[in-house]
Amino acid sequence: MRVFPIALSLSAFVAVGFSASAMADKRTFKLHQDKPFLSQLDLGAASTTHGDMLAFEAAVSGDNGIKGTMQGLLVTVDVAEGDDQFEDRTGQIYFDFGNGNSLVVAGHSTYKGNGQEMEASVPQLRAVIGGTGDYIGSTGQITTTRNADGSYDHVVGSTHGIHWSDPCIPRWSAPG
Repeated sequence: MRVFPIALSLSAFVAVGFSASAMADKRTFKLHQDKPFLSQLDLGAASTTHGDMLAFEAAVSGDNGIKGTMQGLLVTVDVAEGDDQFEDRTGQIYFDFGNGNSLVVAGHSTYKGNGQEMEASVPQLRAVIGGTGDYIGSTGQITTTRNADGSYDHVVGSTHGIHWSDPCIPRWSAPG
């Protein structure tokens, strides 16, 4: 008699595991970013130094006709010196899809030399740390790749909270 509850529990665990992995496959979407408008803020000593900032903004479009803008700010935290030919920056990026729907991204990126933009065809990985509206509670990661024409491609992979057209994934709605 004890075998039946154990078998039932194991079959439920396996079914949930397969459902979760199937849903995880759906939790990815792609965004294409137009060439960004860049504004360099040289703080402190002239030339590239710790604390310099780069502000940027660009139009984005993607899967299922989604459109919006992205805005961000990168801060230089390590400059290219001597044998180290790479500059490190930390940043925060905001994807605004309108109607209160947004994703927030934060993390580290590496730039060759003192270039304003990422090296073409070299992906950078950052964290998805939240969102609003249809994207409330989103977590995961985003892979960003600069294209040769100066545009960018982003692949967003989420472990929680991203709204999909799949009816089995619940949407958050404001009380009231």
